[in-house]
Amino acid sequence: MSTFHLFPNLPPEIRSQIWEYALPILEPGVHFFRAGCWTPRYLSPTDEEYERDDPNDNRYAMFNNSRINKTWLAVPIVDVNREARQAALRWAQGHHLQLCFLQERQALVFLRPYSLEKDTLYVTPGRWERFVQELMAPDDMRFMNSGYWLTSYIDRVVMPESFFEEAIPNLHQMFQTHDLEALETALEPASDGFDPSYQYEPSGGSTASWNSELRRFDFEEGNEEMNRPGWRQLLNQAAKALIETFAACRREKELSIMAVRLYKV
Repeated sequence: MSTFHLFPNLPPEIRSQIWEYALPILEPGVHFFRAGCWTPRYLSPTDEEYERDDPNDNRYAMFNNSRINKTWLAVPIVDVNREARQAALRWAQGHHLQLCFLQERQALVFLRPYSLEKDTLYVTPGRWERFVQELMAPDDMRFMNSGYWLTSYIDRVVMPESFFEEAIPNLHQMFQTHDLEALETALEPASDGFDPSYQYEPSGGSTASWNSELRRFDFEEGNEEMNRPGWRQLLNQAAKALIETFAACRREKELSIMAVRLYKV
């Protein structure tokens, strides 16, 4: 039976539960990097951190997370009836989502903002160089020829697994501006248009983790069936590319290198 005609006769609390069960479960999301997130910040004498002895110490290059684009997700029950829409709006409010009309799909969707605490920043091959060297970009002279303290709270970055091997020799450049705790590769391709909402989960394969006490990477084998051919070799290459830099700067923060699965919400 395609239609449940008695649904309107159910008690309101039962109908409300049914609408709630029809809503997506939101896990950590994936947002796409675009140039222009770095912004200058200048402390003034009224700021608590202001350094009076040397004014140059009051210049910061800040990675502005609010400039990372929102992603969108469709929630079909929005178009069912007023009761269903109200349930979806209550759910959206709890997740800080914004309802809007998406021209590309000619439909109502919810916009999902980047969460610094939970979400991952996806860097495509075409934007990798800009991501690691944006403060030196010749078309943006704001940070050139001046000293700035760096402020970035980006913890997690994901890149396409097909690009990982190519990026390994220059991975250390990323840690000059971002103090990451997770570097992930995606086993599935992701859109780079007007970005739909993706979520991710560990693939279950091998991982490499920085051991700050022993100044080395430790390896966890994981499920061998989940490893793609050559994955352990790539982990070894990535560890060798980073260990000298990490040991020299006496890095204390943890870092895990792993593969993840992306899926569209």
